[in-house]
Amino acid sequence: MKIALCGYLGSGCTEVAEILASKFVLETVNTSSIFESIKNLKTLSRSGEIDMDKIIREKLEEILKGDNVIVEGRSAFMLLDRGNVIKIFLNASLEERIKHVADRRGISIEGAREDVERSDRERNHLIQRFFNKDRADAADFDFSIKTSSKTFSKIADIIAEVIKSVF
Repeated sequence: MKIALCGYLGSGCTEVAEILASKFVLETVNTSSIFESIKNLKTLSRSGEIDMDKIIREKLEEILKGDNVIVEGRSAFMLLDRGNVIKIFLNASLEERIKHVADRRGISIEGAREDVERSDRERNHLIQRFFNKDRADAADFDFSIKTSSKTFSKIADIIAEVIKSVF
C-alpha cells in the first residue's frame, strides 16, 4: 500500500497520517523525515546549488520502491503523477487551517496566518514547477475529504474504510 496524503498546511495531514500509519502498519514519510535521512548535503550540491525539491523527489522514488508507506504533507504533492499511489486530499478553509496551526505550534493567529500563507504559496509553486498547474485540482486525487467538521480520528476511519472497500 502506498498513500499520498496531500493537503495545505493546517489541514491535518500529519495527524491523520499518524493514525492511518498505525491502522495499516505504514511507514510515515514527510519532508522533515526526508531531510533527517540526508546525511551530507554537500555531496548533493551541483556547483554550490542545491535543488531540494529534486532531492526530495529522488528520495521519494527510493522510498516508493518498497511498500506500506504513507507520504504526507508537502512531499505528498510530488506524487500526483504516480499511478501506483492512492492520492487523498484533506481540505479545510484558510481560517480553520490558521487556527489549527496556531494551536498546534502554540503561536499567535497572525504568526500562523503568515506560516500558512507562505506554505500555500510554496506548495502551489511546487505544483506549478512539477506539473505546470496553478494549484491542486480535485481531478488529481482519488478522493478528498473536508477535515473541519470531524475529528482526525474520524477522518482516518473514513479514509481507512474507503481504502478497504475500493482499493
